[in-house]
Amino acid sequence: MRRFELRTRVGSGRATERRRGATVVMVLVVLPVLFGMAALAIDVGFIYNLRAQMQNAVDSGALAGASALPDNEADGEARGVEYAIKHYVGKEVLVPEETDAIVGYWEHTTRTFYPASSMDDDIYPNAVRVVGHKDRIGLFFARIFGIGATEVAREAVALSDSGRCRGIWGVVNAFGSGTIETDSYDSRLGSYGPGNIEQNGDICCNEDVEFNGSFDIRGDVMCGPGYTVDIAGGSGEIWGVVSMLPHQLEPPVVDASEARFYNNNDTITLTDLGNDPWQSGGIRLSSDDNLTLEPGTYYFESVIMTGQSTITVTGPTVIYVDGDGKFGGGGVVNVTWDPANLMIYGTGDELKLAGGSGFYGAVIAPDTDLVLVGNAEYFGTLIARTIDLGGGSIIHVDEAVLDNLFGDGEANTPTLVR
Repeated sequence: MRRFELRTRVGSGRATERRRGATVVMVLVVLPVLFGMAALAIDVGFIYNLRAQMQNAVDSGALAGASALPDNEADGEARGVEYAIKHYVGKEVLVPEETDAIVGYWEHTTRTFYPASSMDDDIYPNAVRVVGHKDRIGLFFARIFGIGATEVAREAVALSDSGRCRGIWGVVNAFGSGTIETDSYDSRLGSYGPGNIEQNGDICCNEDVEFNGSFDIRGDVMCGPGYTVDIAGGSGEIWGVVSMLPHQLEPPVVDASEARFYNNNDTITLTDLGNDPWQSGGIRLSSDDNLTLEPGTYYFESVIMTGQSTITVTGPTVIYVDGDGKFGGGGVVNVTWDPANLMIYGTGDELKLAGGSGFYGAVIAPDTDLVLVGNAEYFGTLIARTIDLGGGSIIHVDEAVLDNLFGDGEANTPTLVR
């Protein structure tokens, strides 16, 4: 019979005990670190959640406050606080003492908010900033590191009535050099001036928008989807949003066929200097001559104005130019100063428009290139295939004309910008 012997390695038990001891020490060293990391992760996540809650609160307040503008600054601030304090941050709802709403102006190029108290008071504010701040929010595990509470503060800025882009349309391209200034007003409230100056002097395009010079745009600048707003060598301020349109613009359709046969052309008489203005189906004026049009609808195959010649309209007047038009000289004089009383529809290749002492009217020419000539002011709206804003254009968009063209624009659509 074979004998088996059980042999034990001397010292193996001691080695095992040493390894076990080392493991216990390592666990004792690592465990607090792991616990601390877990605690930190929980509290950091909690703090990020607090920030998100506070951001949601101030976003809501800013949007609500901006919806009250431009008509009532006090309502803008009150509504900003009212909607912010509807939200919880942590386990407690915000209180008015933890929020602040300020009415003012947003400038895009520097991304700066200016309180209304720091700006001229003849322009309606266009933005509301809401700031929320909450102190001493208790933490969970960070207390073991001596950090028992945290604070959270966030802000939001929302623009009033922005992002619709209804003012000045260059359907294919909008560009300009020199000095460009835009803003808006509502002729239903009276003439342009202090107390009737708003921030909807938008420049819009289905493709690229290009500036090269100085500019002061009191409104949005929006290019077509997939295109860009290019400010090449220019400088200035944009008091609105700069972004891509959510969809392509749908300009009005211009059809001159009915006006060709049904118009008031037969009421046109001689000019002030006794000249016949008709030449080959179009209107020709020169020197210091003037042609007065009675209220009505007119159809011209072309218009050429040179020298300091003018066309004067005295009431609601519609002019179809079924060809090229050069409204130079002293331009078209609308003695009513109401842009709704002068509508120029173009269907040719090019229109040139001089403001003279001030152009009051609308140009609707979505298939025509429009060039603004000289340094002049324009009151109304401009819609063309391309718009060359010239070397010194000042455009005051009339929101009453836009409402007539596109429907009532009273619905305010605030946009968050910060």
